Amino acid sequence: AVVSTQSTGIHAEMGHFYQWFGLNCAAASEFNKSLELDPENLIATYGLAVVLYDMSKHEGRISGFNYLTRALELFKRIALKCPDFTMARIYLGKTRNQLISIVLPESNGDEEADRIFTQVMETDCAPDILCMIGEEYLKLGILEGEPSAISIFERALQKRKNSKVYHLLALAMRATFFKVNPDIHDVFKQGLFQRKQSSLKEESERKPDPKEKKVRKPPPKPAKEVVETEPAEEGEEPEKEVVKEPPPPVTLEEVIDILSTAVKLSRGANREAVFDLAETLWLSGEKRRAVTNFELATQSENSLIQIKAHLRLTHAFLDSEELNLADYHMKSIMKLDLTQLDENSRDDLHRLINNLALAYLRQSKKKVTRSIFSPYSNCVTSFKFNY
Repeated sequence: AVVSTQSTGIHAEMGHFYQWFGLNCAAASEFNKSLELDPENLIATYGLAVVLYDMSKHEGRISGFNYLTRALELFKRIALKCPDFTMARIYLGKTRNQLISIVLPESNGDEEADRIFTQVMETDCAPDILCMIGEEYLKLGILEGEPSAISIFERALQKRKNSKVYHLLALAMRATFFKVNPDIHDVFKQGLFQRKQSSLKEESERKPDPKEKKVRKPPPKPAKEVVETEPAEEGEEPEKEVVKEPPPPVTLEEVIDILSTAVKLSRGANREAVFDLAETLWLSGEKRRAVTNFELATQSENSLIQIKAHLRLTHAFLDSEELNLADYHMKSIMKLDLTQLDENSRDDLHRLINNLALAYLRQSKKKVTRSIFSPYSNCVTSFKFNY
């Protein structure tokens, strides 16, 4: 019995080790070995369930659904045996929402998941717990009301003012801005560079007027919401109508201020916040500041952030006809793992390579040959430059 306990513990520890490094298949194998020796091991059960949940994100609809169904069973088992296991309950809600999104893509989540999150927030108000739940509401697009992503992040901010909470609050506020401004959201989804704007070169060549002061336009006043009151009975004074002021619309300047705070608190270490700040700056027209932050984001440990930052910089320098710099960032992209790109980013990369090749052909300074390559089965088809 002692040997069995030691063995199950070793397999569970190995599973956590592989999970930490993103080796989900190896982690699942170790957790399964641990559960074969001790089916009641909650730590191994939880580890396997989380691994299955993570694996579902990188699979097709059918395989992903199967992984989530198995993870749901494990999280339910943990919730029954240990109701105070907060993380397992949160993942139970997240898994239910993920399953609903596969079956009904237009849904706003699962009602049972919403009840689970509400119960967790009533018993555990730790900032990290609130952030996890707030991220789920943000993913579902529940941005206003109570509970909502913004209200939950503001609640977390009252307990801990750190870079992560400010960053998440800014993302929720930016999503609210996009909801009111769908045309700008379309530009954002298409890589920020589809709208007709002044190029980076034109912005750098334009001499600023010292007399001109940058004044932020006040947002339009929102319409007042009148709350109807019941008619007064005879002999009673009529109640005054309650005028409820709706919250003012979110502006990009507010989002930039909050993202800047997130970056300052982390001293630039939060590269995801740096990247989101750069994208928001570009949307607002502050392109030079945006390029500086994109360059900082290329140093992120997250390879996906690196790729997206290099994509944005290639766009910017191609736009300003600085082809050497555009080519440098394109080569940097080709050195990274492109299989993790989503469909929009792959399309953006295709357009970029094509535009860069055409720019070189127009200048007739480089010989460009077109060669198709696919280092991975699902990798993007691309161009390769020969010098």
